[in-house]
Amino acid sequence: MTDNKGFTGDAPSTLKEIFMVHADGENTRIPVSRFRDIMEEERSKLSDETIQKLTYYMDKNNDGFITLEEINKLEKEDARTVAKGAGVQLEAISSFRRGIDVVGKYYLTKEQQKLMYSDQYDCCPPPIGIVLLSLAQIAVYIYYSATSGEWVWISPGVVTSPLTFLPDRRQEAWRFLTYMLVHAGVEHVAFNVIVQLVLGVPLEMVHGPFRVVGIYLGGVIAGSLATSIVDPNVILVGGSGGVYALMTAQIANVVLNGDVMSACSRVIRVVVVLILLLVDFGYAVYRRFENTVSSVNVAFAAHVAGAVAGVTLGLVLLKNFKQSLSDKVFFWIAIIAYFAFVIFAVFWNIFYPEYPPTTYG
Repeated sequence: MTDNKGFTGDAPSTLKEIFMVHADGENTRIPVSRFRDIMEEERSKLSDETIQKLTYYMDKNNDGFITLEEINKLEKEDARTVAKGAGVQLEAISSFRRGIDVVGKYYLTKEQQKLMYSDQYDCCPPPIGIVLLSLAQIAVYIYYSATSGEWVWISPGVVTSPLTFLPDRRQEAWRFLTYMLVHAGVEHVAFNVIVQLVLGVPLEMVHGPFRVVGIYLGGVIAGSLATSIVDPNVILVGGSGGVYALMTAQIANVVLNGDVMSACSRVIRVVVVLILLLVDFGYAVYRRFENTVSSVNVAFAAHVAGAVAGVTLGLVLLKNFKQSLSDKVFFWIAIIAYFAFVIFAVFWNIFYPEYPPTTYG
């Protein structure tokens, strides 16, 4: 059985935390031999030889003591430099990284997965999918704001942009996806970027960027397709469908792995997501039915569809840290439901007779 000490509950996890627990103050020096014994207890999944090499590597001035300053230096050093200098495997260094194990504790479930995550995580592929999408959205916002001089509210150029979803140009199929790049003002783009980074990057560190970006884009597509059916005369901009998908992907994680989560963890995740959804959705409905600049209203149908897509695609794409018959049932129900909706919406857009006439130019 793997020893969980040092990685679960409220036990110290970073080198600095471990040092402060066993030191009388920040200026305290701990003998190398004693600190090695402490680390063998706190990092029992590493071999004694690896711990010994790393501990002696930490003692930069070879005075036989470990100080807080030396720990801070080690934590800032490149992992490959440490591995080469100490003569250990690169994978062992990740146990000493700050922040990595925190992500594992929040987003993973099984204790064994939590224990191994800091060792297994090697930033390959790097969690930059949502970051790149966010940078693209910011760049597009800056472009249209700079060309029009309007930095607070929606730029007039956005309304006629080749990226925006326009009801009378719905046959330009790329618009069902690219509308996520343009936004209706600084408040719109700031909220979406902040929320998707906070939710998306940690998810990518556990589940990988391809899975998380897939959920995001699935929410965006579901949002535009749903809007084209429910609210066919509205102009659509913004990545809110993808943001809502990332929110409800947390619920999908609870569905998949809830039986191995603590009750408190399950409740916190669901309650926080529901509060965010209700507050933002209520505001979206309010703005949908008020007059806004450039006659662009908030398409709340895109928010709802994105949220539903987040749950369904989350059940399909997120890693499952256990396997059961019910999970397989959820998987197939989710994937069939999502693609059935997409197929239905595509045919609706092709054959529904009362859409605004298509225009080109």
